[in-house]
Amino acid sequence: MAFEYKPGIYKTTKFLPGHESEIEPGQLVLIRTDGEFAPASVLKPVSNRNNQWQFQMPGIKVPSNSLNWGDTLVKLPHEGFYRLLEEKTFEGGGRWLVNAIVQLGYTRLAEPILFIAQRRSPLASNDLFFSEKGVKIDLDNVEALIEPLAWYQEPTKS
Repeated sequence: MAFEYKPGIYKTTKFLPGHESEIEPGQLVLIRTDGEFAPASVLKPVSNRNNQWQFQMPGIKVPSNSLNWGDTLVKLPHEGFYRLLEEKTFEGGGRWLVNAIVQLGYTRLAEPILFIAQRRSPLASNDLFFSEKGVKIDLDNVEALIEPLAWYQEPTKS
């Protein structure tokens, strides 16, 4: 029975058969399964805005003779906002406190990065700011270190 693909972001561990020059081990990819992407398509990251990746369309359909390639993928927590479950201290001083709001992002190599929420001074508006520079964390420890938060996403203004 073929692997059942679920949409989301993943880390590759093997080449995609038939597309070895495009999809290789150790890459961040987005899997889509909706509409014309079905049964599964692999999209590569092309640009990063506000610590979140935009992925190249239309992607590469997983070849029908390689549907079990999905067994080799590592599912990653979604990019977004989380709370820190334990204090994080840094060499040379500095620390992030328990319950701090952080944003989770990734490098092209699927390495997780945390960005700490900050309020600017002087306070010009009631917004949180996330730097473009974050702290890499160990993939094996990411889910034990953070817990997802919910937020309201304002609709796009037309």
